[in-house]
Amino acid sequence: MKKIFTTFALLLLCINSLSAQFGGKEVLDLQAFLSVDKIRPGAEFKIGVKVRIEPEWHINSHKPAEEFLIPTIVELAQIDGFEFGESYYPEGQMLKFEFSEIPLSVYEGEVVFWTKAKAAEGLLPGELKISGDFSYQACNAVSCLIPSSKSFEIVTSIVDAGAPVIQINKSEFELKLSHLAGERSTNEISQLISESGLVLTLGFIFLGGLLLNLTPCVYPIIPITISFFVGQASGKISKSFFLALVYVLGMSITYSVLGVVAAMTGGLLGSSLQNPLVLGAIAGVFLLFAASMFGAFEIRVPAFLSNMAGGSKQGVLGSLFMGLTVGIVAAPCIGPFVLSLLTYVAAKGDAFTGFLLFFVLSLGLGFPYIFLGTFSSSIKNLPRSGEWMVWVKKVFGVVMIAMAVYFINPLISNFIYVALFTGTVVLGGILIGFLDKSTAGFGWFKGLKPAIGTLMILFGVWTSVSAWTESNTEHVNWQPYAEQLVAQAANEGKPILIDFYADWCIPCKQIEKKLFTQPAIIEKSENFLALKADLTKEKSLGVKDLRMKYKVHGVPTIILIDGNGNERRRFTDELLKFSTEEFLEIMEGVLSTN
Repeated sequence: MKKIFTTFALLLLCINSLSAQFGGKEVLDLQAFLSVDKIRPGAEFKIGVKVRIEPEWHINSHKPAEEFLIPTIVELAQIDGFEFGESYYPEGQMLKFEFSEIPLSVYEGEVVFWTKAKAAEGLLPGELKISGDFSYQACNAVSCLIPSSKSFEIVTSIVDAGAPVIQINKSEFELKLSHLAGERSTNEISQLISESGLVLTLGFIFLGGLLLNLTPCVYPIIPITISFFVGQASGKISKSFFLALVYVLGMSITYSVLGVVAAMTGGLLGSSLQNPLVLGAIAGVFLLFAASMFGAFEIRVPAFLSNMAGGSKQGVLGSLFMGLTVGIVAAPCIGPFVLSLLTYVAAKGDAFTGFLLFFVLSLGLGFPYIFLGTFSSSIKNLPRSGEWMVWVKKVFGVVMIAMAVYFINPLISNFIYVALFTGTVVLGGILIGFLDKSTAGFGWFKGLKPAIGTLMILFGVWTSVSAWTESNTEHVNWQPYAEQLVAQAANEGKPILIDFYADWCIPCKQIEKKLFTQPAIIEKSENFLALKADLTKEKSLGVKDLRMKYKVHGVPTIILIDGNGNERRRFTDELLKFSTEEFLEIMEGVLSTN
């Protein structure tokens, strides 16, 4: 019944748009090119076809969601002495349209297709023409054009076997690996579900969450987890493990809710960390637990709840509450896989499915903290731990205060933040290492106290020195994002480098420090219009329009646009894995297309 409905709807749309056909409606441009400037006998090369689809239009992918839909096909004319392999078709986007009951697999914007080819041995030098046809059907939200095709031809030359050949259009063929990561991500999840089933897909999503622990977004979670569970130390492995499970459950619930809300509303995942009330509340929670670690009071479950549970649930409420709080801290954890979920859930429009997917992802993210929390909470099992446990709690009480300062960073000037953070750590080191009167029954504790105190003092001093050095380090010559600058660059044919960031984004700062302070990258960036797009105030109209224009689902997002105004590369926090040389090659590839 669904197929009949969709077929009928598409038929009506095509009939409705016939007048546009006779008006010569063109909805895409096509360009064909090779991976080499000349062809040698016996050599392999690639044939590429790039199409630019007009805004508000799309074409069916090579593998549409329904059998009766017209697929996109690249067909090359056979040439004696040449062997053509199978064509590469990028994954389509799964988008929902009013005329269809199910999401359809389509291409939008700019798409690159390519085919491997091999020249036979013994070919004679001379001119070579490679031709083919690009078949497609275009639609928009209200009408479909009749199936159409465009012919293309590439004129090149065959040279002697020993003649030099230059690799060209490298960045065009790289698009297959990075092509609009935010847009293509929709189909990655839908393809997993269709090919592997929901259960296996959930397993892959769990692994994706586990891999998020390799990104900088988890840095604040580690000291928070250790500090909290040291304060909750129970001495029983079973109880410690249970409290850690509750902690991760709370973290998963908050992260999942934030993920679904961001996907369903088009919001920015992690944007809650730009809300002063949220940041203040998080800082308040950490100060509350710090006070508890310094002995001001002990956090307990209310008596009536403990009695209802038979008196066995002490610490559960605190673990759940802290887990719910840490879920907000984990929200900036983003990467291509998280973008896949955001885009898929937004396209599907099913909040229940979205929560399930994000919940499994966050369970993967939180899985290591079950063991970290269990170990930290079991510190009472160490010999004579009662004698020095009070001192250990004070150490992590200082850590909690430092984390509270860390989270109010967006609310204060950088100078005040560095002063507060440094003061907290240095004074904490003096208190912990030299003023505290705690004792223990083993001799090396006398050396441990001043050692830990000295390390904290040195860390505080290093923080100030590092901040001063960074403020005096040369960076890429960024300009605040402005549409006028983008228009000017388009008129001049100048490529653009855009860095979308937010004040609360840890990976944004890491990327800036690792890549955009390197002299070679700074020099190469002078050939670009380098723009910083501040997404901190996510709810402002200008930021919403900017995110919608560039389809930004999270930060960091770095986009490179060539001199023709076409997006070439897009990265999230995976850019942290790139070396200076690798990013320079990417920048050079964008420049070479001008």
